[in-house]
Amino acid sequence: MFNAPTPSSTHLVLIPSYNTGPMLLETVTEALQHWAPVWVVVDGSTDGSGEDLEILAKTEKNLRVFRLARNRGKGSALLHGFDEAEAHGYTHILCMDSDGQHPADMIPEYMSLSMAMPEKMVLGKPIFDDTAPRIRVNGRKLSNFWVNVATLWDGIGDSLFGMRVYPIVPLVRIMEDIRGARRYDFDAEIAVRLSWRGVRPVNIPTPVKYLTAEEGGVSHFKYGRDNVIITWMLVRLFVFKWWFWWPILAIRRRRIKRLEQMENLDSNESLKALTKHISRQYKSKWHQYYAQNKLRTDPVYEAVFKALKDYDKLPLLDIGCGIGLLEFYLRERGLHIPISAVDYDVEKIKAASIIAELNYKDLRFELGHAEVLLPDVYGNVVLLDILQYFSDEIQEDILRKAADSVAPGALMVIRNGLKDSSLRSGLSSLVDHFGQLIDWIKSPVCEYPTEQFISSVLKSEGLQGRTQSLRANTPFNNYLMVFRRPQTNDSGDGKTQR
Repeated sequence: MFNAPTPSSTHLVLIPSYNTGPMLLETVTEALQHWAPVWVVVDGSTDGSGEDLEILAKTEKNLRVFRLARNRGKGSALLHGFDEAEAHGYTHILCMDSDGQHPADMIPEYMSLSMAMPEKMVLGKPIFDDTAPRIRVNGRKLSNFWVNVATLWDGIGDSLFGMRVYPIVPLVRIMEDIRGARRYDFDAEIAVRLSWRGVRPVNIPTPVKYLTAEEGGVSHFKYGRDNVIITWMLVRLFVFKWWFWWPILAIRRRRIKRLEQMENLDSNESLKALTKHISRQYKSKWHQYYAQNKLRTDPVYEAVFKALKDYDKLPLLDIGCGIGLLEFYLRERGLHIPISAVDYDVEKIKAASIIAELNYKDLRFELGHAEVLLPDVYGNVVLLDILQYFSDEIQEDILRKAADSVAPGALMVIRNGLKDSSLRSGLSSLVDHFGQLIDWIKSPVCEYPTEQFISSVLKSEGLQGRTQSLRANTPFNNYLMVFRRPQTNDSGDGKTQR
């Protein structure tokens, strides 16, 4: 009957209805033009609208109608639909009212956003026009305020707007545990409780139509009765539940704020937040000072993250990890691959291991020498500022061993000062000598490699790469070299990949 989209196996539209007359059939018809399937729960209607809909359902395969013998309330009607949807394997439901207020042509936008972020609840944020009753517009402001307080401003744009997409499982589990949220208190209470359980909201601005009686508009909202129900719901939440949840919410909000800051390091404030969070985990004041200044001034950590962020299916080997700054930085930036890191300095490995055991999973720090034996890791490889501490022969041996750990399609990322006649090259060497003098660096500088030397060794190992300056605002002669092993060994060197 309708040129509806292909029925979804995960997302459906659910419409609860009670005595909305001809408007129900019009609303359902419009919804079917934009999505399939559409389910309707007729909540004890006595106006014949349920019968009209069942006639349509006989010819429309994407429509399913449930009839409740008596009126139970909006929340109960929706719960009936949620239970049925969960039993049939659906994961998300878009709820919308049956009175024509919600725009059916926005259903695909809601569903697309939910599919992109299935862990979230998608909430409509109403855009009112001149037809909206002032008492409704102003009255909901009080509810919105208290819902924001209850969730510590988690981002619920409107507490009462009924056009929403919910993940089924957490909602049903919540409804099984509570006796409330069965009538018009459903929208506000379920948004709060989902927020408490960690289901974060995302809002879509949505125009609202308030139809007159002549246009077929019907509303069963009773200002006195239903405002009392909503007020009692808020009292219950604050008196009996909020005191338990607010410490959890406060901790979560702090973590969310930090994660949001980490998503964009363009601002100084975001970078300060990250460096402070990582550096304060070290016990040694010197390590804290070093970590804070190194992370804020050295561009290598963000450069490595950008190089590896699309290679999140492979483990990482970090040769010469120091106190673990790269590992902790990658974790805080959201790269959760297993990482094995080695360094020859006992104290640095100890400092990194203590933090990893407490706060980070899948990070393994080992004592080892790059020129002797590397951990058995097959994936991506990183070498930061270590080659200059070895002779040419040992540098070549380290590069070849490291290349043997690079899987097909994976990367080797090298940051190192390179030898040339520039003043920067001399300054880089001077700083390394100073690090040795204060005992931060245990090995003397032997020889800085050239770009041609590194490239020729790794090319013979079947890797292809590029080099870019990584001087940034530093005075050092640093370069970033990113090499990749092709998915198949088509370099013609005859090497066999393990």
